[in-house]
Amino acid sequence: MIGIERHKGFIPWDDDIDIVLLRSEYERLMEILKVQDNNYTLLEFKTRETYRYPFAKVVDTRTSVKTKQLFNGEEKDLGVFVDIFPLDTIPKNQAEQKRHHDIVEKYRLNMMDSLKLCYARSYSKIKSCIKLIVRFPRHLSLIQKGGYKYWRNLYETTAQKYSAGDSNYCGYMEFTDIDWGVFPKSWFEDVEDVSFKGHSVMAIKARREFLELRYGDYMKMPPIEERKTHHPYIFYKVNNCSEN
Repeated sequence: MIGIERHKGFIPWDDDIDIVLLRSEYERLMEILKVQDNNYTLLEFKTRETYRYPFAKVVDTRTSVKTKQLFNGEEKDLGVFVDIFPLDTIPKNQAEQKRHHDIVEKYRLNMMDSLKLCYARSYSKIKSCIKLIVRFPRHLSLIQKGGYKYWRNLYETTAQKYSAGDSNYCGYMEFTDIDWGVFPKSWFEDVEDVSFKGHSVMAIKARREFLELRYGDYMKMPPIEERKTHHPYIFYKVNNCSEN
């Protein structure tokens, strides 16, 4: 949304697209995207036995990816992707919000650290080697307590603990912050068509309120040294393996 409002298109140094939906709409979209397509595939908990992220990725199967992160636990068929995030109901009380987030985040990290050698993930070979040794006892303990599927199930059930009628607030659990990560559900109920790179796409009407809460003065450009991508990926076309 910050791309729509500030750049009228992609953020030049961070040209990805995220889709954010309330949980009920997210689950409905997952059912639609499960339909087989030669050019695209859906990565999420229900389509993969072992999957690193608590959100979905729609991948262009005509592309592949090389990641700079070691022991990353990424899917072998990962390519150019769009992330799709679910917004779950969050309690009204701030103390309960923090407690709920802390528990869910604990389960998320346990899920990741029990997935293959993901517990040693790093951009540095030296750090990865150190983590392989130092973090192995924790990794082994997580496996003995039930392993990846056990922690994934705890994450899913706890993140979705509150039903839609329990609260008027929502958030994406991995990034929930009391100051900028809890939103009124009403912000995501009214949408409108907006222009994006010559295409008409749907965005929430309350996007300016969302951006102000999330970023403050969102129209102000960040310092030049901060204008860089946060993704560790290099993408290729499958046919000729040329870098995008």
